[in-house]
Amino acid sequence: MKIRRIVFNVHLYIGLAAGLFLVLSGLTGSMIVFREEIEALLHPELMETAVSGERVALQTVLNAAREAYPDDTIFSVRMPRTPEQTYLLKMNEPHGLFVYADPYSGKLLGAHRQEDTFMGWVALVHTELLIGEAGETILGVSALLLICMSITGFFLWWPPNGKGIGKLARGFKVGWSAPWKKVIFDLHRASGIYTIVFLLIIAFTGVSLVFNKAVVELTNFLTASVPRAAPPHSDPLGARGMIPPLDDLLHQADSILSGPTTWINLPQTPAAPLVVRKKMPEEFHPNGRSFIYFDQYTGGVLCTENALTAPSGTRIYNFFYPLHIGVAGGTFTRILQVIIGFSPLVLFVTGYLMWRNRTKAKAYSKSPRNLATSSTVLPRNK
Repeated sequence: MKIRRIVFNVHLYIGLAAGLFLVLSGLTGSMIVFREEIEALLHPELMETAVSGERVALQTVLNAAREAYPDDTIFSVRMPRTPEQTYLLKMNEPHGLFVYADPYSGKLLGAHRQEDTFMGWVALVHTELLIGEAGETILGVSALLLICMSITGFFLWWPPNGKGIGKLARGFKVGWSAPWKKVIFDLHRASGIYTIVFLLIIAFTGVSLVFNKAVVELTNFLTASVPRAAPPHSDPLGARGMIPPLDDLLHQADSILSGPTTWINLPQTPAAPLVVRKKMPEEFHPNGRSFIYFDQYTGGVLCTENALTAPSGTRIYNFFYPLHIGVAGGTFTRILQVIIGFSPLVLFVTGYLMWRNRTKAKAYSKSPRNLATSSTVLPRNK
């Protein structure tokens, strides 16, 4: 029982310390599961366009963006996933200025900073608490604590010393007709056991996204896999004064890997490559994890990375993000992910109410009036 008391205290104080961060992360995570669909409803003038003939050259769109925003640098380009979807150009950084363009006319449709839209703001809260790298680290540590809470919670849910295993079914039920304190206890216990597997998956995959280097090394070690090769570099000495036409490089990329192009990362430094990102049909990752690296000066292919033939450790790690956002099983798992995102709120509120009730009970038992009443010796009847 002493060990159980220690585990209980660990579970309690981790919940009080990290609970609000986990609630915030869970609720915002539920919202951004369908981020693209919600943004298309809220901002159809930016996200969608009428299909009209053939798409203009992407270079035309980039030239228009550079002319309209001369003080900004194009960081990356999201390619349309459907005939109606527009181009998204991210300027300066991944979370900087977002510029949208019609793929059929090349016309710029509008722009905004990520935090200026509701869903963009929600995404920033979910990934970095609006405070950058420090917020990302806080959320990563909170995910680690969620793993500890899940393990200690399961330990407390299991009958002590293996007794009463036949009554385990009670741990899955809520006695709604019982006194409200018992209902709160049952709700906390049942919610925890029903969601524990999903919470562990979300927590671990969240940790893998924040502390990716450590998780990659651990995954490679456990699978005895060779590390993923470092990205190649462009050779500034090979500069000819003319950047190869981007559309030509995209056609070349299509001849190398058949999957659709999802993103293009433009070089931000003299030694950086131009990266064309692709999604192979067998990949679960919504953006794909296949890459073709081009020398930004010559247009030569520096390296090709096919996610389907990558080392086993890399393939396993590539699966963590689809698991985290719930796309691995299609619409069903996305809806399930939305539901699971509310479980930290339920667990935190019920856990807090249980802690407050215990605190009040202890305070009452130690109050001077109660101590005086309990110490009074009543005379015996004669």
